[in-house]
Amino acid sequence: MTAMLSVRDLRKSYGARAVLAEVGFDVAEGEIAALIGANGAGKSTLFQILGGALAADGGSVLLAGRAILGLSPERVARLGVGRTFQTSAPYRALGVRESLMLIAAADEPAWRRMLVPLGRRPADAADAALDAVGLLALAEAPAAALSYGDAKRLELAMALMRAPRLLLMDEPTAGMAPGERARFMDLVRERAAATRMTVLFTEHDMATVFGFAERVLVLDRGRLIADGAPDAVRENPEVRRAYLGDGPPTKAL
Repeated sequence: MTAMLSVRDLRKSYGARAVLAEVGFDVAEGEIAALIGANGAGKSTLFQILGGALAADGGSVLLAGRAILGLSPERVARLGVGRTFQTSAPYRALGVRESLMLIAAADEPAWRRMLVPLGRRPADAADAALDAVGLLALAEAPAAALSYGDAKRLELAMALMRAPRLLLMDEPTAGMAPGERARFMDLVRERAAATRMTVLFTEHDMATVFGFAERVLVLDRGRLIADGAPDAVRENPEVRRAYLGDGPPTKAL
């Protein structure tokens, strides 16, 4: 197994409260893994550290063997880590295509960004990303006019613009109806397979977790208590006591 993401002994505390306690795991290249846990388990803190928005107290994070712990969010993104967030927030003052062109412009020298307006830039890459998520027909629409599901697709396209090697998705299907959740995650799986992109996502909907993740990692009060195939994690006694109880494993945590 070639690890795209390697986390070792990751620690984060706020005062006497340990939010992450010696967390360690690998996610293989091209793998789709879910990170689950109750509110306060440490999922958001872990994602913030992986994306460079929060400093850890100790440990290491490697992206394809390269240390990224402590780098800025922009540097982490340039090295190949993409992000989507629980609350979708595209550039609402821009059009759909323009939102993606702005992402591409961010990687250019400052002088070019100032001299070449978005309207005069090639749109091929933006249109390819929109086509990949099924939004090309809405390229001219205002981003603010998109439906909730389409806004999520636009956010995914924005993340894909930089061709990430690792995509971190924070509750990607939050607020979606069950059928819409499945269609969105089918799209994520399709893009991951097409590009060998690694995906690590958090999610409270257990049907999404057990329906789409190839591996499931479980955090409980900052500690990793399970890591394995979905069926094995679903039957893990400690996980069932902490989250799943005696009911069906597809209920939300």
